[in-house]
Amino acid sequence: HLPRRSKMRTADWRKIWAGGLFGASAVFLASILSAVMAGGPVMAQDQTQQAGPTPQPAQVAQVSPASIAFRTLDQDRLLRESRLGMQILATIRDAERALEEENATIAAQLAAEEQDLTQLRASLTPEEFRTRAEAFDARVEAVRAERNQRALELARQNEAEAQRFFNAALPILERLLIEQGIVAVMRPDAMILGPDWLDITPLAIERMDTAYPHQRPVEP
Repeated sequence: HLPRRSKMRTADWRKIWAGGLFGASAVFLASILSAVMAGGPVMAQDQTQQAGPTPQPAQVAQVSPASIAFRTLDQDRLLRESRLGMQILATIRDAERALEEENATIAAQLAAEEQDLTQLRASLTPEEFRTRAEAFDARVEAVRAERNQRALELARQNEAEAQRFFNAALPILERLLIEQGIVAVMRPDAMILGPDWLDITPLAIERMDTAYPHQRPVEP
């Protein structure tokens, strides 16, 4: 049974999406399921049975989707190709571009001020130049600290945007698991080999686009 959302924190699901809870164990699960569906034993056969003059070709198991209770999901593709994900990524890129433009403008202003101070050096006493240079250096340090703080704030905003997408996707994925009779979802790179129908990413994108065709979800 799926866990109740009230008892599962979002961070727990994010660890699952990152592969922390499925990894190699999912590959082992897939090998066991393949052996069971093929009607063969999970454990190795007796060596006397394996030995023979004419090896038999491997038989490919014919497995129906309904008989397998796990699927794969490419969460990066879900973010990149769903309408809500593309909207959020565009918002993030716009904010990063705006910050880069602000930094470039400020850097140009500081460079001009430094050039002006250099040109004034010949007309200033050493004490006057030192005072102005120290004031300029202090201003540069203050601007650098302010820009670093702005970059940290933007990183937190971007994380919040990504979290908003995940919060919107989670209930849709939960309903999809219930409808499909799925008990586990893992990353595609956790599998070595498997049929294409194990990937529910296209279906998840379709469900996301149906739920959020144009607007982003409203925060509770």
